[in-house]
This record gives sequence, C-alpha cells and structure tokens, in this order.
Amino acid sequence: MSRLRALAANMAAVVSGKAMTAAAGLMTIMVLTRHLGPTEFGYYRTVLTYCAFAAVLADCGLYMITLREMSRAGADASRVAGNALALRFVSTGSILLAAAAVAWTTPYDPVVKWGVLIGAAIYTCLQASDFFISIFQSVLKQGRNAVAEVVGALATLAAVWMLATTHAGALPMLGATLLGASLALAISWRLARRLVPFHLSFDMPLWRQFLVAGLPLAGAQILGMAMLRGDALLLSLYQPAAAVGLYGVPAKLFELATSIPYQFAGLMMPALTAGVRNSREEFAGALGNAIDVGAIYGVGAILALAVFAPQILTLMAGSQFAAGAPALVVIAFAIALAALTHILRFALVALEKPRFVLLADAVACVFAFVAYFALIPKYSLIGAATGTVVAEVCALFGMLHALKRAGRSLPSVRNSGKAILSGAVAAGAMMLLGRLELPWFVSLLIGGAVYVGGLALTHAIPRGLILKVLRRRQVAYQGSA
Repeated sequence: MSRLRALAANMAAVVSGKAMTAAAGLMTIMVLTRHLGPTEFGYYRTVLTYCAFAAVLADCGLYMITLREMSRAGADASRVAGNALALRFVSTGSILLAAAAVAWTTPYDPVVKWGVLIGAAIYTCLQASDFFISIFQSVLKQGRNAVAEVVGALATLAAVWMLATTHAGALPMLGATLLGASLALAISWRLARRLVPFHLSFDMPLWRQFLVAGLPLAGAQILGMAMLRGDALLLSLYQPAAAVGLYGVPAKLFELATSIPYQFAGLMMPALTAGVRNSREEFAGALGNAIDVGAIYGVGAILALAVFAPQILTLMAGSQFAAGAPALVVIAFAIALAALTHILRFALVALEKPRFVLLADAVACVFAFVAYFALIPKYSLIGAATGTVVAEVCALFGMLHALKRAGRSLPSVRNSGKAILSGAVAAGAMMLLGRLELPWFVSLLIGGAVYVGGLALTHAIPRGLILKVLRRRQVAYQGSA
C-alpha cells in the first residue's frame, strides 16, 4: 500500500510539474509576443521550426526504444542509458550542424540564418533532456524530471523578461531560450545519474541494435514532425513573417497541449508493456483506460481553447494577435485527435509493432502535405490549421487500423462518446452565458464545471479507474525490479 501511495505521489508530482512548466511557457509566450510583435516573433518561431525539423532527423527513435529496453525484466539500465545518451549526442550534434550550414543557402532573412546557429544548440539540449525522461519513467521517478523542466522554464521566463526591458530582438530571445534549455539539461543529467549510474559509452554493437530497432520509429517521428511543423514551415515560405507570428501562438498552444497526453502515454508504457507480457485482457484494460483519459482530455482542450479563442489570444499575446483566433479554433480539434493518437502510438510500440506506426504516419503525412500545399497559399493561417487537422485524422485512423492488424481489439468508444456529449452540453452552456454578457473567463469556468459534472453523471470516468491504473503501474514496477 505504501508503494501505491508512492506511485500516486509520483503521478501528482508529474501533473504539478507539467502544470507549472506549461504556465511558465505561456507566460514566456505572453512576454515574447507583446515585446517582439508579429514579425519578430515570426522570426523566432521560424528558427525553432527549422531546427525542430533538423533535430527529429537525428532522433533515431531513441526515447521509445530506451524506455522499452529499460522496462524489460533484468535489463542493464546503466549500459542502456550510457550508450543511448552517447548516440543521442552524436546524432543530434552532427545533423544540427549540417542543418545550420544548409540554412545559409535558403531565402530566409539574415536574422533567421544566424538564429539557426542558436537554435541548433537549443535543440541539442532539448533532445538530451527528452532522453532523460525515459530514465525517470523506467524507475517511476518522473517527479525529478518535473523539477528540471520547471527550473528550465522559469529560467527562460526570467531571462526573456529581463531582455524585454532592454528592447532586445529575436536573437537575444533565442539566447534566453538556450539558457533555460541548458539549465534543464544539467539538472536532468545530475538527477538521472543518482537513479541510474551511467557514463557515456560507445558500444558499437549496441548502437547498431538501437539504430535497427529505432529506424521505423525514427521514420515515424520524422513524418510526425513533418506533419507537426510542416504547416509553419510552409507558411514561412508562402506568407510573410507576420503571418508566421500570428500562427505561432496557436501552434505553440498545440505543442504545449499535446505534450501532456504524450507524457501520459509514456507513463502508461510500463503498464502496456506488462499487459503484452501477461495477458491480452490486461493490455486491453490498460489501453482502454488510457483512451478514456485521452478522450476526456481532448474534449476538455476543445472547450478551453475554441469557444473563447479571440479572448484567449488577446490575453496571451495582446490584441494584435487576436486575428489568429480562427486558426486556434481549428487547432483545438487537432489537439483532441492527437491525444488519442499518441496513446495508440505507444501501445503499438509496446506490442513491438513500430513498422505499423511508420506506415500509419507515412499515409497521414502524405495527406497532410497535400492539404498544406493546397490550402496554405490561398487560406494562410486557416489553411495551415486545417492541414493539421487532416494530418491528425489520418494518423488516428491509421493507428486504429494498425492496432487491428496487430491482432488486438479496438478500444471501446463508449466513454469517449460520453465525454463528447458532456462537452457539447458544456459548450452550449458557455455560448449561452457569453450571450448574457458575463465575463468570458467566468463563462469558461462555469462551462468547465458543467463538463466535469456531465462526466460524473454519465460515469465517463468509472469508479476505481485511477486505482486500476496505479495497480497496473505497480505490476509493471515489480516486473522491472
């Protein structure tokens, strides 16, 4: 029972840490957008988008592979971690340096070309920090990673705030982002070594094993990043920097909002892996619980962002960014779809079917870029957001088809339907309250309460769900001990 309480405390720490990190990230965006304006913020977002594309080429699927290997019974965690981290540094550093050189051959403005050099360092730190998440998750100590994320986010916020008083441009702001990423990496490294003593290792046969196992996942992640950032990248080529800046706030909200179900899926990975090892019923139960939570989260994201999109953007970035509200409404639906897709993606990895993930993402990527090229030149922000929804719809159906091909039954949509019904009632209440001229944030809070009440009345969250999830996590922990 004490271990169960420890698991509950660990999950509470993760949720609290993510909430604090997200809050700091949103405050950072508020400072950046108000200080830089649409054009300079467009430069800032273009640099990060370009470097994100390059970084994913170097990922090699190491996060999921490392988490899976360290979750196996009898795994040599120190050997796995040391070699995977060394491989991460080598792959990331070489690819990002090459990408920085290629940037100078593009038609981007000089600010963007110089900024890519800083962006390369930022993403080297970010990818290394992401790697450490697999170590924390494998030993159920994600709360320690939350400490690093929160400190890094607060450091970035403080640096950006101070630079804003000096009227600094996009390049110094990128330097502030690098400061926070470096600090988070340093803390993660120190805390991870206390849990799994490791040192950088260059075991070439093991590297080869990681690369072979991670190749399908790397391909899927490249396709996923193409879908995730392809909208902003093509927008930067077809539209002025100001359009990229306007779209940058909805795009950032998409990143922040989808990182939560991604982390939740990672939290469920030991339970899913144990379910594959133990019984079909246990796997189906763990996946079903995760899908229920993902659906509830997704509908909540639509309510939080879509109904009062202009007001949210004005609060976050200032009135000059309110023009991006239609894009945010569309992006909110993409967030809901992505929440389910992330869970299914991790489930397929637990089933050791990464090739199916690659195929599903490949099909989704093709449809996404058809939509991007067709819509962005004519419809600008709305076209980019619509293309993202197309990508997530295709990815979701692709993952469901892949799960069926893997010989597993599809998750029940009963509780998802209850969440959608509760969300529809809440959305209607929020729009009605808006017509009564109540303050929008009051209407939002009341709508949230209606949504939670609807979930409770329809039993969309079955009693004991959290306890069941924690018990499965305990089984996974005991199996990996």
